[in-house]
Amino acid sequence: MSLSDGSDPAASNSSAPILTSDDASSPHTGVPGEEASAGPPAGEIPLEPLPYDGVASVAVGTVLWAIASVVGLVLLDDLRADGHLWWLATALCGCGLGLLGLWVVIRRRNRLRAVASGQASSRSSSAAR
Repeated sequence: MSLSDGSDPAASNSSAPILTSDDASSPHTGVPGEEASAGPPAGEIPLEPLPYDGVASVAVGTVLWAIASVVGLVLLDDLRADGHLWWLATALCGCGLGLLGLWVVIRRRNRLRAVASGQASSRSSSAAR
């Protein structure tokens, strides 16, 4: 039984498009020797990144891990008696990794803002000419 003859029952239930040999020769697939188009194929809208920097999400997650760490410290004796001391370790690791993630997303946000302000200033200077 081969996958190309259509006898695979799992493949017949799938709603994903099947790649054919005609699709492989498309100019936007990056096939060697083929000329790539300058923009997206006709009828497709170019994708742009979302205008979201992620700082709020990482900050909320970090605060929640910090609260879980404090609760774990309050219940330290119970956690130790029940053999669940690893819950405290998990919360502390989540808090520490959240702080690292917060540092990363804040740096990313600042770089994105610097690039955006650089593009805005270059647009305004070229428009003034």
